[in-house]
Amino acid sequence: MASGHGINGRVGRCYPFFAEFKECMKTETILVNDDGTKKWKNDCWMVREDYFECLHAKKEWAMVRRVNEEEQRQQAQIAAVGEKGG
Repeated sequence: MASGHGINGRVGRCYPFFAEFKECMKTETILVNDDGTKKWKNDCWMVREDYFECLHAKKEWAMVRRVNEEEQRQQAQIAAVGEKGG
């Protein structure tokens, strides 16, 4: 992945996200607040989330699962109304 080459020899699909994350991390520092909590200075965590979403698609699959569950719920509701009316 870090080379930038994908499986077909072209740029990998997630490489642009990796390159952006790498550039952000060059200037990133972690700030420690008075209470001991830590905070990213440049918010590279948001860029990191984009990169990890590209790699693993967890948010996308969660959305697809919610859409499918809602469709099933609506179909069950329509079927229940059809049984009552028939």
